[in-house]
Amino acid sequence: MARVLFVQTEWFEHLGILWLAAAARQAGHSVGILVGRRPGKMVARLLAADPEVVAFSATTGAHRAALAIAAQLRPRFPGKILLGGPHPTFFPEVIAEPALDAICRGEGERALVDFLGRLDRGEDLAGVPGFWVKAGGEVQRNPVAELIADLDTLPPPARDLLEAADPWFRRDTMQRVMAGRGCPYRCSYCFNQAMQTLVRGKGPYVRTRSVGHVLAELREIKRRGKRTINFVDDTFGLNRSWTLEFLDRYRAEIGLPFIVNLRPEQADAQLSRALAAAGCYCAQMGVESAREPLRRRLLGRAVSDEVLAEGARRLKESGIKLLTYNMVGLPGESLADAAATLEWNGRMGVDFPRVSIFQPYPRTLLGDQVLSGARADESPPPAEGEGDSSAVADACSPAQVRQALAMAESYFRSSPLAGLPVRRIENLHKLFHLYVRCPRLRPLLLRLCRLPANPLFDLVFLVSIGLQYRGATNRGLAETLRLGLRNLRAYFS
Repeated sequence: MARVLFVQTEWFEHLGILWLAAAARQAGHSVGILVGRRPGKMVARLLAADPEVVAFSATTGAHRAALAIAAQLRPRFPGKILLGGPHPTFFPEVIAEPALDAICRGEGERALVDFLGRLDRGEDLAGVPGFWVKAGGEVQRNPVAELIADLDTLPPPARDLLEAADPWFRRDTMQRVMAGRGCPYRCSYCFNQAMQTLVRGKGPYVRTRSVGHVLAELREIKRRGKRTINFVDDTFGLNRSWTLEFLDRYRAEIGLPFIVNLRPEQADAQLSRALAAAGCYCAQMGVESAREPLRRRLLGRAVSDEVLAEGARRLKESGIKLLTYNMVGLPGESLADAAATLEWNGRMGVDFPRVSIFQPYPRTLLGDQVLSGARADESPPPAEGEGDSSAVADACSPAQVRQALAMAESYFRSSPLAGLPVRRIENLHKLFHLYVRCPRLRPLLLRLCRLPANPLFDLVFLVSIGLQYRGATNRGLAETLRLGLRNLRAYFS
């Protein structure tokens, strides 16, 4: 059987890789995982392991670390080098990289098992659904594979392989779990709109595992001594009857504190009470912008100010801590707009306001509008089901190519947009914690935003995000510091 090694360049529990590894192992292949990002060291480890296939999974931005390793590996490695994940899914032109033999687009478990099986049998690889494959000097561009309709057929994520790769993961007290796949919403800045278009006709996009299947995985996690569960579904509990049954059984059979992602319109009194009773200590909710016109017209989020505030209040009244996702530096956004978003978090008593800087990811609707030079702030996104996003076209414009190659790995560092307001908003972003928590300092902080970017602002931000991360994830101080130091390189990349 084929010998495959997955390479992970980030220090977190990457469920995509773990499910791929589990599917390949279930099919009888020899599977391992390596974690690291220093090309020279990683190449030496890969060559020593002597795999037939080296597989990377990367988001846009993180792809640069993966390709740096692949480029140094290529001259010394006769096997196949694959790249999957969001970056090749939405930017398949990456197949032009000399180090790559193939890329996988879309959901990868079936596609990868098919690819490895054909490789093991010595069959032609060019026609594997889900893959773009270099063959005879050409690239064979195959459609994405069928989606897995019944997620219960998947084996549990291969967490043992990740823990064998690095002892830190064995000591990590939090475990990431995904109860389903797919999000029905079509926010203009998010990949889901493009993904829905890409996989149209390949099966149901939004799918949920059975309650029993999820609980079986959770029982094993609890047996292994983990103390916190982080449900990383884009939107937890879209099916209300499934959710209420699951929460009732979770309370009785698992009982560990947990985190979920929710839309504000989901957080009614019934669900808030059920979450709190089951042990949910923190809910993560997307705010993005406190300016309703920006949310609706620019971001495609049809959530009123009243619904947003009511969702936050109900969660807080139920005793659940609130983590919000906020974006600043949006196209056409002023410093006052960005400040209003932070002030909303202060008024609502948000426990963990998390603030990122908008990045125009190529092949999201909003990213493509920005790259095309269109006035994104004046162009409403299409309604549900209207039109196809250009995000899945098979050809990129030169501007998209340049932007995709230049994307930073961290959305906490800087904005690729131009203009003085954006530079000042970047500074406000670094000072967000003080701005939210200390209303009396706000006039001073706004004046400080006029200064050039500097390491002191970076330090304030990193300390702030570290403190919030520790509280939101229920981790200890030493554990938070170890994780933060390992991922610090991504912030400065």
